[in-house]
Amino acid sequence: GYDNGDIKLFDLRTNKMLHEFNVSNGVCDLEFDRADIEMNKLVVGSLEGRCRFYDLRTLHSSLGYAYVEDRVSNGTVWCAKSLPQNREIAVFGGAGELTLCKYNYPPDRVLKDIDGQPKGVAGTIEELNK
Repeated sequence: GYDNGDIKLFDLRTNKMLHEFNVSNGVCDLEFDRADIEMNKLVVGSLEGRCRFYDLRTLHSSLGYAYVEDRVSNGTVWCAKSLPQNREIAVFGGAGELTLCKYNYPPDRVLKDIDGQPKGVAGTIEELNK
């Protein structure tokens, strides 16, 4: 991630960029949910107290990856980390506070658009504790 909000996903085995997108705020921290499975989720912490969960299973050609965003702090979110025991739970830290959130998957993670192309569906963020 970059300070202008750009995120670029690279495949280091093939040395190619898979996708790039912008989160509108400077990226302070990001983390994939697991290294031992197919790309699933990306957790992003950014300026202005924002966090995003990206569903990386389905890439739409024009819409990109599905995501859900929430404001979890009054300041910058410097840390965004998933819990190793339960990857749906993440902690976000910034402005002297920690926020514990849970990502809830939607019933259907993929839908077809008007042209019949698959697109991802983002879940919801539930704030557990602040």
